[in-house]
Amino acid sequence: MKIKLIYLVALILLTSCTRYSPEIETVLQQAGNNRGQLEKVLERYSHNPADSLKLRAAEFLIVNMPDKYSVEYDVPFENLMAFCIRMKGIESQKDAREAYGSMEPIIKYDVKYITGDYLINNIELAFKVWEEQPWGKDVPFDVFCEEILPYRVANEPLENWRKKALTSYAKLNSSFKTQPGITVMEACSQVNSQLPRFCLSTDVPEMNFSMIMATTRGMCDEMVILAIFTMRALGIPVSKDYTLKWPNNYAGHSWNSGYGGMDKRFSFMGTESNPEQEGHVYRYTSKSKVYRQTFAKQKHIKADSSDIPHALHDWYMKDVTHEYYTNDTLLRHKGYCKVEIPVKYQPSKNTGYAYLATRGIDKWNIAGWGETDTKTVDFGMIGKNIIYLPLYCENGVQKLAHYPFRVDDNDSIHIFEPDTGKYRQFIVTEISSPANNLIQRMERGIFEGANRSDFSDAEMLHTVKTMSGAYFHTADIRNPKQYRYIRYVSPKKSYGNVAEIVLYNAKGKKLNGSPFGFPWRSSVDTTATCEAAFDGDIFTFYDAAKPDDSWIGLDLGNPQTISKISYFPRHEGNHIYEGHTYELYYWENDWQLFEQQVATKHFLDFRIPVGGLYYLRNVTTNTTGTWFTLNKNGERVWINK
Repeated sequence: MKIKLIYLVALILLTSCTRYSPEIETVLQQAGNNRGQLEKVLERYSHNPADSLKLRAAEFLIVNMPDKYSVEYDVPFENLMAFCIRMKGIESQKDAREAYGSMEPIIKYDVKYITGDYLINNIELAFKVWEEQPWGKDVPFDVFCEEILPYRVANEPLENWRKKALTSYAKLNSSFKTQPGITVMEACSQVNSQLPRFCLSTDVPEMNFSMIMATTRGMCDEMVILAIFTMRALGIPVSKDYTLKWPNNYAGHSWNSGYGGMDKRFSFMGTESNPEQEGHVYRYTSKSKVYRQTFAKQKHIKADSSDIPHALHDWYMKDVTHEYYTNDTLLRHKGYCKVEIPVKYQPSKNTGYAYLATRGIDKWNIAGWGETDTKTVDFGMIGKNIIYLPLYCENGVQKLAHYPFRVDDNDSIHIFEPDTGKYRQFIVTEISSPANNLIQRMERGIFEGANRSDFSDAEMLHTVKTMSGAYFHTADIRNPKQYRYIRYVSPKKSYGNVAEIVLYNAKGKKLNGSPFGFPWRSSVDTTATCEAAFDGDIFTFYDAAKPDDSWIGLDLGNPQTISKISYFPRHEGNHIYEGHTYELYYWENDWQLFEQQVATKHFLDFRIPVGGLYYLRNVTTNTTGTWFTLNKNGERVWINK
């Protein structure tokens, strides 16, 4: 007890004697031999009251320095880039490493290696542009600290990027001084229009400003980073916003967000599209959650790391989805709603948090978190018309909190829990939602018979009035005349599309002949020839070179009486086909097989509970269909996200 008391007194004395806050002192101790470099910065701004704001800026950078590091390589950058670009195509990695040099990454934590002069230079240049730019007065100190002041953007090798960017864009920077009324967004557009355009490449290392400018290669992250380097060097407050994963996808996306003054923001795609331009993917694609990369450490989830999904282990991500909902921001985004859902399954270990997952290609992807009192979960603002799955994470294992759910356009929450007291019968004709209405392309098409190959003596045999599905439609021909040539003349804008044509004579025997007709679109599909419509395969089709005035025919060799014509329209491959085996799955803690059927017609007949989540799989073609549900009226509603 006496020893503990002495230790406590010593600790109090040590703390009271230090000139720094406990947060600063903690970082200084982590710096070890590099402590003097950090103290040099603090000392620089500690004496003159006029430097009080710069001192706060220095403290902000130092307090948030832990966890930040550079990834470097002990080889020339041109060797590194050449190796990375060709990495997937190199036959011998061993030979390549011998040729280019060691490609093992070297990790350098900032607290151990950063110099005081580097930080001081960064602070001075950041304050200079903040104070000199016409819009600087509209940028609050907290925004300045996060979106102009930081000395790094990601894990790039450190360099004096501010000076390089200011030199590279000196003329543009000077022009800002002659535009006293210029806004942040206008300045951002001018800079972004001068940034180099990119050659997209997935195999690039961590790059600083000079490296990216020299290569202009990378994906959305590198485009965003180059914009951040350049904008911040010129005093334009800009950050990286991103979504972890697109709904129903394996990838996410990042773009730029800028501070427009008056707490309003704007978004753009660095090096590609300016704030006022529409049409980029980040604008119109649904997002479950939107995050902003921060320099300051966020304290969003106060739980053990084993109780947090790996995707959310980044402590420098801030949920800004609410900014994309507010209608009066410069972002012009819509389609978000604040959501709180009930908890159906209680956690065995209450951490106070539940997690939000969205459907991916072959698994659920973690998208966000929410606080829970074990009765409800508050997920905050989330994107509408997206399927979510609420989860717990306990000791690294994910467990269900409820059934999947979705927020509709009218802000109502639809939980996909099957109502086993309400079964409905429904007829299935396709396993996925129709995309292009290819079946209807045959409507108003006609079949003709002739005895001259140029069809100058053609007579109409049948007109296609309606196409009700992807199956063989049959027309009985009551014309006793004989014809050597039979052709199908397609309606306008249909490209002559037809999957299969079968002709029968008066005795019901299938007729064979030589296909001929209008040229096909060989540049699009080399298999979509005339022969494709007579090969017995309903999954191949004829596709003409022109949308209008196209036809396809069969030379029977000698005149024949035609008693019947069967035709199968071009289709998307997502329908019910006779003889194929289908499986219906439903969600109950995971996907469960509900029933298997072999199609004897061009449709299937099921009886299932309303309100659940389902999908069909064509076992024969190994094709998985679109998720769907049945509403209270027994009508199928497709769920594409």
